[in-house]
Amino acid sequence: MIILLYKGMRYPVKHKEESRTRILQAAARQFRAEGAEAVRVSDVMEAAGLTHGGFYKHFTNKDHLLQEAVRAALDSVSDRIAAMTASKPREEALTEVIAFYLSEEHMRRPDLGCALAALGTEMARFSPTMKREVSKALDMYADRLSYLMPGSSETKRKAAFRVLFPSMAGCLMTARAYSSRLVQQQILAGGRAFFTSAFCSTCLPMFEEVVQ
Repeated sequence: MIILLYKGMRYPVKHKEESRTRILQAAARQFRAEGAEAVRVSDVMEAAGLTHGGFYKHFTNKDHLLQEAVRAALDSVSDRIAAMTASKPREEALTEVIAFYLSEEHMRRPDLGCALAALGTEMARFSPTMKREVSKALDMYADRLSYLMPGSSETKRKAAFRVLFPSMAGCLMTARAYSSRLVQQQILAGGRAFFTSAFCSTCLPMFEEVVQ
């Protein structure tokens, strides 16, 4: 009887965690695809296959959901990059990351890509409270991926990350703004060439001075 009660108590906890994960995954995709302002809580819950009323068992409001969704989106991309670059030399790994980030695939699938490129302009208009929470998520993003960056210290590698990734996000946002596929391809190709060159080992002495 004790075992049966114990098992009965565990199921709701697991079910709640699974529901929360489904909501976060749906929100992370929808916010990146359509923008934070355009997406309603009801849209997210419908996409997650859950009732609207269940939302408040997991999140206090839309802002809370947005904070967590941005964090989940950044974690997803950093997981992908970490898997992509495992056991590779830094320069080779970074070259591959730049090629991935400034690819047509990434450009055409904002719902699965970097939240900075999908929501960057909106993040700049977040409330101070929201910015503090999103800043923590962005710092974690930098912490996880700074090993790819040039620099003789962790501080300099994080500074390099905060130059490279927002700059690539700007290229991606600009490419998405154009209707011409040719122009999009030119922007992405130019970005790949520039950032690969700028963050290679031959530029390290110059970069060391910039980020001190």
